[in-house]
Amino acid sequence: MESTKSPSAVSGGDAGARLPDQDVGRRRRIPRGEVQRQSILDAFERCLREMSAVDISVKDITEAAGIKRPNFYFYFESKDEVLGELVGRAWDDWSDSIGGYHRRAGESHADYFDRLFGTSYRAWVERDRVMVAGLQAVNYDDKLRARWTSLVTDLNDQLAAQMSRDADAGEITPLSDDHEGLVTTLTDMIVMAFFKDRSLRPSEAESRRMLVNVKTIWLGTWGAPNPPSHRIDRYGGVTSS
Repeated sequence: MESTKSPSAVSGGDAGARLPDQDVGRRRRIPRGEVQRQSILDAFERCLREMSAVDISVKDITEAAGIKRPNFYFYFESKDEVLGELVGRAWDDWSDSIGGYHRRAGESHADYFDRLFGTSYRAWVERDRVMVAGLQAVNYDDKLRARWTSLVTDLNDQLAAQMSRDADAGEITPLSDDHEGLVTTLTDMIVMAFFKDRSLRPSEAESRRMLVNVKTIWLGTWGAPNPPSHRIDRYGGVTSS
């Protein structure tokens, strides 16, 4: 492996971009290291437009980022570590956009799932290459598999807790008392549905149909009402029978 001395030493400079500091209203320097690290992440994501993650090399990444190869290894041990960080960031953006997995006061289960699925799907569309590559990589990269498993486990814990609260309150009648098992299976289903959708990139109508049917399955498994008004797709007008 190449030298891991600091990027400043390799490049012979300490230039950095400047952005407004929102906290104090003054401009601050972004450390060169932070800029280079982000350039590697951006370059990897750009490379995904042209080739699969398996085919991307460190050389491809450094050329796209405009940096020297030793600089790459100062920040990341491998290209899979870059993908792992991209997946983690995409997942964080996904979670932040949802605004919490707890059902809000006065929110019906149909509205709850509309919020979860609509926002989640948009997040997958925005970062589809990263999410697809990340899910593929869990089959061969132990670190990324562990990271993905941790993210999914946290999601399942929150959803299972919501199911239990709703069942205890008499608002739903889940298909079994194994709430964690039900939620885990449902989450696996929707992840694979999104993965297939973003891998094949079907028509918008087919994607909407998928979302409607996923919601119907979730409502049925949770034992929640599915009023006729909510059998009309909230994602674009396709009806689900």
